Amino acid sequence: MSSKTHPLLEEAPYKEILLGNDAYVRGMIEAGVKIAAAYPGSPTSEIGVRLGQISEESGIYFEFSTNEKVATEVSASAAIGGAPATCFMKSVGLNVTADSFVQLSMFTMPGGLVVILGDDPGPHSSQNEQDNRHYSKIGHIPMLEPANAQEAKDYFVFAMEYAQKWKMPVVVRSTTRICHQTGLVEYGPIKKPIIERGYDPKREGGYVPLPSTIRPLKEKSLANLKKWEELANSGALLTEEKVGKEEAKLGIITSGHAYAATKAALRKLGVSANILKLGIIYPLPLKKIVEFIKKNKTVKILEELDPFIEELVKVELYEEGISGVKLIGKNKEEDYVDLMNSEYDTARLVGMFAKLFDVPNPIKITKPQIDVPRRSPVLCPGCGHRTSFHAAKIVMDKLKGHSMADIGCYSLGYLDPHNQGTLLYSMGSGVPSASGMKLALPETAIMSFVGDSTFFHAAMPGIVNAVFNKHKVVLMVMDNGITAMTGHQPNPNTGKKSLGARLPAKYKDTETISIDDTLKAWGVKFVRRVPAYNVAALVEALEEAFTQDEFAVVIQEEPCALMRSKAELRAGTLANPYQIDHDICRNIQACLADFACPAIEKKGEKPQINTDLCIGCGCCVQTCPLKVKPIKQMEEFTRI
Repeated sequence: MSSKTHPLLEEAPYKEILLGNDAYVRGMIEAGVKIAAAYPGSPTSEIGVRLGQISEESGIYFEFSTNEKVATEVSASAAIGGAPATCFMKSVGLNVTADSFVQLSMFTMPGGLVVILGDDPGPHSSQNEQDNRHYSKIGHIPMLEPANAQEAKDYFVFAMEYAQKWKMPVVVRSTTRICHQTGLVEYGPIKKPIIERGYDPKREGGYVPLPSTIRPLKEKSLANLKKWEELANSGALLTEEKVGKEEAKLGIITSGHAYAATKAALRKLGVSANILKLGIIYPLPLKKIVEFIKKNKTVKILEELDPFIEELVKVELYEEGISGVKLIGKNKEEDYVDLMNSEYDTARLVGMFAKLFDVPNPIKITKPQIDVPRRSPVLCPGCGHRTSFHAAKIVMDKLKGHSMADIGCYSLGYLDPHNQGTLLYSMGSGVPSASGMKLALPETAIMSFVGDSTFFHAAMPGIVNAVFNKHKVVLMVMDNGITAMTGHQPNPNTGKKSLGARLPAKYKDTETISIDDTLKAWGVKFVRRVPAYNVAALVEALEEAFTQDEFAVVIQEEPCALMRSKAELRAGTLANPYQIDHDICRNIQACLADFACPAIEKKGEKPQINTDLCIGCGCCVQTCPLKVKPIKQMEEFTRI
């Protein structure tokens, strides 16, 4: 019987079915990582949750940093100090840390640094589909791309090995499909790397990039990249295989998730092709790629999103003077725009290969005989954001104003029926957007929204700017006490407000950093904290905020409904659901049209409350215009 309390900590030989993100954590364990930091964001969120659960037993220090820039700087500095380190983030998180990320390759890191980057072709949970392979080129940082859970673990170990060998950063590019797939993973030995703790500020050119110091630092960066190019061309993480029994008349160059989808598509069609699978995607093994192209003559480059590999390969073919080959990518294709979008799943590639091989497409997509209504994402039943948006809509409709959005669950306020938050750039952009709109429309009421996690992540500079420059706008802080959208990770506002969230003890024992006191310290005079479930109080507070002659803040407070209801359900204290008395109800349906809680459903011609979804908050009662309310709490109800 193993003495380990978690399967990720088992000694080899051992096999386990792992989520891709868990495979990365196992890779950290095997590689001897000592320091890890992150700001949560899909598709990499589960990595942080798992590290938090096992950090004490694994010996890996882990923290949820306030944003991706901070996480990068914490982990990179630890690597400079000699500790094997890692950080991870979602695709747009790399934008937040870009200022620091592009400097990393110039610094000597004895501990080694591996950055896990979760790109999101689809996109499944991001505001764009940016292809972050370009960042690797900009920052002169090598990048690997695994194709399954086993490779996720193995590639991390490989990346850390060479990061330590050459004292540098390495990126492992994952995608949503790799992070969230499951697969059987064979464990390797847990290494005990030699850690040389210490810091020499002048080591190999030092750590302060200035116009006078940059040349030798950049030369070191490019020399390290040349080592990786030689490693790639040696065949490291490179495989060549044939799919199908017939003579292969097509060569395919691919990597990552597209590789697995390619093999499945070829088998579905019963056609043959030679595949060159890349593990190191920057710098490319161009010598090996050229050899493959010469052997196959007609080659298809399959890569999701941008023609990154395609363009580098075309440059190499031109410089080598190679002609007489047919290279099929995206740039010259008629369906170029379509090819630049979304994932390459198996069904999509079957259609693509059917055209290339001139064979029938066996996948027949039938259109439904009736129109299937689209289901928009919704705020959870009982979410305090819903009542806040309801109140904001009342005020903004009355004032004929506009509201600006920010990143978080509350981005959904843009949707019907609330239609609040109509301009969105990125995390922390809400208040600057409101400031700019107010400058353009000085007579118009302008407000913005921000969550408690985003407040500390990126919103503070914009708020300080609004106070400093006396922008007369209103901010509503949506305080639910947790980083909710990514799965209930802590933030500086969480602390003892965690309400049973399954967080490492250190976060439950941490004092909450007060948003109210922070705002007041910056000179914000009007700060009102209001219970989110009280629509009338929220309306009153917002109306008063708009009478102020300076920047004003209303904080709505209600713990994340999903987190709270789960904790109360486990404790047996969750309130009874509500029901509609149709003898009183006049079927006005304001509860459906104006409030839109998913627990309220239309059955036949009348609204009903789904007791499986209702958490008993009673907010819907406030939306009913009748004096005698037909929405009443059930006196007797047994929750399972």
